[in-house]
Amino acid sequence: MKKLKVLFVGCGAVSRPWLEYTLSRKDVAIVGIVELNAAVAQAAKEKYNLDCPIFDDLEKALEELRPDIIYDLTYVTVHSQIVIEALEAGCHVFGEKPMTLTREEALEMVKATDRTGKVYNVMQNRRYQKPVRALKELVDFGLLGDIWTINADIFVGEDLASIRNSLEFPMLQDNAIHTFDQARFITGQDPLSVYCHSYNPKDSKYKGDAAGTCIFEMSKGAVFVYNCVMGTEGCNTSWESSWRIIGSKGSAIWDGFNDPVAEIRVPGSAKRIFETVKPQTKWNGKYQHHGCLEEMFDALLSGRMSETDCHDNYKSISMVFSSVDSIRSGSKVKVY
Repeated sequence: MKKLKVLFVGCGAVSRPWLEYTLSRKDVAIVGIVELNAAVAQAAKEKYNLDCPIFDDLEKALEELRPDIIYDLTYVTVHSQIVIEALEAGCHVFGEKPMTLTREEALEMVKATDRTGKVYNVMQNRRYQKPVRALKELVDFGLLGDIWTINADIFVGEDLASIRNSLEFPMLQDNAIHTFDQARFITGQDPLSVYCHSYNPKDSKYKGDAAGTCIFEMSKGAVFVYNCVMGTEGCNTSWESSWRIIGSKGSAIWDGFNDPVAEIRVPGSAKRIFETVKPQTKWNGKYQHHGCLEEMFDALLSGRMSETDCHDNYKSISMVFSSVDSIRSGSKVKVY
């Protein structure tokens, strides 16, 4: 059996689930690692018993190995450079979120896939959880009626060990892509406009704005409100956010930890009587990163577009870009 050749570009902590999943596939071979920190790459080789060369130069690795797919697991600040170089070298790219920090770079990355005919899929691991799938099916089946409002609150402690503390708007430019993408996925609606106010609380340990609220108008009439404070002291939410979805027939909540719960109005009753429902899903896929990678490979091998193809993911990352535009203009702006 001919195996797909995969080249890891970046081999830090984020690579663990990528390595674990890839090694579970019999039709994939890890042919190399590109990593500026040789000790990190060597540690990964030893831990996962890899038999492949280590490079510190992507161009050289692409030329020598001719991989089918590269995994872009680098910092967001260099994603566009790596993705475009790999696509133009004839490789498909599976990469970590977020795509990039600027709209201009994101659009160039999407254009590069169109130009080269290659695939660029973006990791959106939080779609691949049973609570998220259950909420999506609840909405898709119309059990909540027309969706009026979707709220996502995230109040989490400090995380200064990552790139977050170097960002101008850490509450938007790193983790929000997960929540924005989930809101689109669950509701089946895309953003039309946004107003965002950001701020950095007194005594915050973040350099950039660690808190803020975004109000999105969505394509089928819903309003999506994202409220975030990073660096809270106590009473934290899950990193998955705390969710409330309100429709014309009922509401659903998910605290990000436990199973979601819905209250749906009983039709035809004289009084407003609600039935408590625990949303279920028929989806039984792999969890988080493994589920997203499974989808990426299945889509690639079958010739269809992945759920998290860059053309779709641009709609989610554009919510970040437009939120930043709104902050800077102090006004509501279109999402495009």
